[in-house]
Amino acid sequence: MNPETESLQSRLFWAFALVTAIAAALPALFYRNALYEDRLRLAGDEGLAQARFAKSLLDTRPTKDQINRLFESVKSMALRMTLADASGNVLRDSHIAPEALPAVDNHNDRPEIESARRTGQGVSMRHSDSLGIDTVYAAVPLADGGIVRMGVPVADIRRGFEAEVSSLGLVIAGVAGFCLALSIIITDRVRKVLSSMTEVVKSMSLGKGRRLYDVPGKEFVPLAEAVNRMADDIAEYVRTSSDQKSQLEAILNSMHEGVLVLGPSGNIRRRNKAMEKLFPAVARADGRQLIEAVPVPALQRRVDELLRARDDGEEQAAALMENNEDDSVHFELPAGRFLVAHLSRPVESTESLGAVIVVYDATEIMRLERMRRDFITNVSHELRTPLTAISGYAETLMDLENTDDKNRLFAGIIHKHATSLARVINDLLSLARVENAREDIRLVPTDPQKALEEALSACRAQTDQKSLRVISDMESAPLVRGNAALLAQTFRNLLENACRYSPEGSQVRVAAKRDGSNVIFTVADNGPGIPPDELPRIFERFYQVEKGRNSGSAGIGLAICKHIIERHGGRIWAESPHEDAATAMLFTLPAADTETDSQ
Repeated sequence: MNPETESLQSRLFWAFALVTAIAAALPALFYRNALYEDRLRLAGDEGLAQARFAKSLLDTRPTKDQINRLFESVKSMALRMTLADASGNVLRDSHIAPEALPAVDNHNDRPEIESARRTGQGVSMRHSDSLGIDTVYAAVPLADGGIVRMGVPVADIRRGFEAEVSSLGLVIAGVAGFCLALSIIITDRVRKVLSSMTEVVKSMSLGKGRRLYDVPGKEFVPLAEAVNRMADDIAEYVRTSSDQKSQLEAILNSMHEGVLVLGPSGNIRRRNKAMEKLFPAVARADGRQLIEAVPVPALQRRVDELLRARDDGEEQAAALMENNEDDSVHFELPAGRFLVAHLSRPVESTESLGAVIVVYDATEIMRLERMRRDFITNVSHELRTPLTAISGYAETLMDLENTDDKNRLFAGIIHKHATSLARVINDLLSLARVENAREDIRLVPTDPQKALEEALSACRAQTDQKSLRVISDMESAPLVRGNAALLAQTFRNLLENACRYSPEGSQVRVAAKRDGSNVIFTVADNGPGIPPDELPRIFERFYQVEKGRNSGSAGIGLAICKHIIERHGGRIWAESPHEDAATAMLFTLPAADTETDSQ
């Protein structure tokens, strides 16, 4: 029987059987040997007693008739009596005929006779050549120097010994049988108790409220208490898990966004009703891959990247998530609906959860966004013509010779604000163009130094007005994949922003350095700085920093920079303070020697 599948009852039974066999065999073997030796010793003592009795008769010089009766009496007791003279010659033997005595060897060399002559008695066990049997001999010397010897046959001793051993064996066998029967009763009792505990534990695992109360002894009380505590813990865990599952289901089904939970291999594990409404095939896709229920290749590729990075290591997955702060996929359904899918992975690595996808319908948002861009574009176009006319008429009024100083001042104010408003409108049009994802931007290897020089030329008036020095560290900057005009506009907006807030006579630093597959550009100034809580919002359109940084700007330039850099596949952010400067605007662009898809 396989020891792994053998029952505990069988193991206990065979253990009891082995212990019983050892406990019975060892005493039996020891007793057998000791009993046999004891029987031989008793036979020798009996022989010595009979020899001394015969000596006492023979030393009194008995008659021949008395000697004959003595020999007959000894023979009737199944003993052998030998009488030898002082020289060792056998004079008479109870088991040898008188006429055969002359042929008997001299007995002086017999061990028991030698010991009797030397010590007064002698006992030995040996094989009798004359009788052909093993015999225990006991000899004592007579007064006339002769020897009287008694012989006890070993066969008789052995027969008596075997009879006693057989009786003892029956007793031991009976005791062993009783012990085995008792072991069967005990092991069966243990089996029943363990079976009862097993049934109770099974019922506990099924959520039933059974407990262990009937135990066979105090040794099982700690086990029963531990099992009962485990049952309480399991019941509490099941209740908590059930509550959490119900709460999770209620939360998921109450969400308007579709939620999809994927396993480590990308198979679908859970979804909510909103997801089933967006993609009905999801309701029948448990355990299948995402692409089978949501036919969006871009989303499947993004999921594969996330799961592959997760398998390669937590650090790589974290870096992937960090590099994709807005980890989302935008796609359009054939019916004209726009959806946005946000992907996230678990905070801690688990064996059951790979990623979570939240999908929401952005059709209305996209419609409103399109309306907003169209409105801004249309209004900007509509305002550009009258503003151009206003600016032109204002310049005309200022240039008239018969215009007095007061009217010329008013015309100058009109021209100034018309020019400012025209600049805002131009910025709005630029922002609308870069926000338009349908408008392709051709990305080619571009020299950032030339784009900076073009921007510096456009900002010459602002730098000269405040006597600012622009220090460039761009001579060794590598080529980037970009659009030269848009890159120049980015540098111009950032330089105008730096000039606007830098104190007179200060420096503006522009630098570039290689960082892996990207190039990091920095535009730093020594202005009043930006409060930390304002940093996340400065790239929002129309957002202006208060408390000393409001200079009349419309707050569109940085928003334009943000959209331009993102269309280039880069990232832009602000640091305040930054190393040896008060404020720095930093952005990244892919180097020209890296693989990047053109937009």
